[in-house]
Amino acid sequence: MHRRIADRGFERDISAMRAAALRDERAAPQLPSPVPFVPGDDVPLSTEEVEAAFRGRSVTSLPWIQQAAAVLDARRTPMTAAEIETFLAGLTRHREKLGPRNGPGPSDLFITDENGRLTLNPVAPGLVAMRRAVRGLPPAVLVQRSRSQPTAWEEGCVVRRVEPDAEGRRNAEIGEIARMACRAVLRAVPSAEDPQAVAVLDVGRRSIQTFLGHDVAKLAGLLERFDVIAGLHIRDTLRALGFGADRCQVVDLEPPQKSRRLNRAGRMLQITPELLIAGTTRIRRPLGEPERVGRYLSEGEHWRLARRIESDAKALHAFYQYGVLHGAVRLRWGFVDEMLDTDWALPGDVSLHQRLKSAYEKDAAVDLVVGMAPGWTDPWWRAHRVRIVDVRFPEVVTTRDERGVKLPVPTHEIQAIRVAPDDDGEPWAWHRIRVRNKL
Repeated sequence: MHRRIADRGFERDISAMRAAALRDERAAPQLPSPVPFVPGDDVPLSTEEVEAAFRGRSVTSLPWIQQAAAVLDARRTPMTAAEIETFLAGLTRHREKLGPRNGPGPSDLFITDENGRLTLNPVAPGLVAMRRAVRGLPPAVLVQRSRSQPTAWEEGCVVRRVEPDAEGRRNAEIGEIARMACRAVLRAVPSAEDPQAVAVLDVGRRSIQTFLGHDVAKLAGLLERFDVIAGLHIRDTLRALGFGADRCQVVDLEPPQKSRRLNRAGRMLQITPELLIAGTTRIRRPLGEPERVGRYLSEGEHWRLARRIESDAKALHAFYQYGVLHGAVRLRWGFVDEMLDTDWALPGDVSLHQRLKSAYEKDAAVDLVVGMAPGWTDPWWRAHRVRIVDVRFPEVVTTRDERGVKLPVPTHEIQAIRVAPDDDGEPWAWHRIRVRNKL
């Protein structure tokens, strides 16, 4: 009896202690959550931002000029090109390096002194684009200084990963920037160094303009409004047009690798743009024959020339869109069928895996374009309306029609995907079309 009473008294003491601790916890001042700080375009990059953007990352989409400008912006001291290259080499190996074709050149981003040291030009037109490109890379933001926070935060702005809700807002902002980015795909003939005819495909407006002869000189002004410009040997093309590649994000659609070993005997497969574009998009002749294009130029057959290079631009656009969606392009030749990684996507571009996962979690109907690249006039006329019931990425996606019939679709065969519009009259047409794993 006495033991039971003693136990009850002990329990009352424990309860009282817990209540007191809870009151003290509620009364104690709570440290404020770190406030995400996103600097404006007029604010120079910090050393922490450059460190987070480049350290151990693949930044091959940034030309060397923008890399160097980011270093000068953060360090705020004149440096030679070799010193900048040494600094960048200590951050990452996966980038465009200083070389005969990659250097400061005549860029308006730099001011060169008599000793060959570079200083950032504070009024350069490409300065804002460079800061946006670099700030879009790291998954971290600066945390504002706060006197009410612990001493570790009082030492200045440091790079920290934000709280889940703040990080979600940040990702949403980056996604919106990527969605609103103006993108163009260029096709220049007869060569990138000598663009006598150029087709400009506006991705957002889904329009194509062709410039021939003297009209090519007008292109530099037209390209100013684009945030991303893609094409084959695109830096050479922009240089020949008198447009600085540092003014925007540049995506070179050249093959990620030049060759592949086929057997132990050392037989090599040369990977050309035509081979890779055809394997990725299933467009049979993605680019015009150089001899025929040259004849169109020499004989003044402008109508045929324009039609040919506009067709090339559409193929390059489909190739670019696939690379952004998958993060890779497809090499198909004989027994070879494999994916080659690309880094063409902007921070905030939604990948295929993210789209499939979101559709599966929300049980949302989606439209898939499978097999050949989407058409230009109506890209969704061949789309199949499906719901995602299983994602076994990266091998296959299991889908079903309204009757519950499950059909496997290889993910590398998916050319385009979107959330199905609500006003579509025939929500299920997928089960009438046979889909094979090997087309």
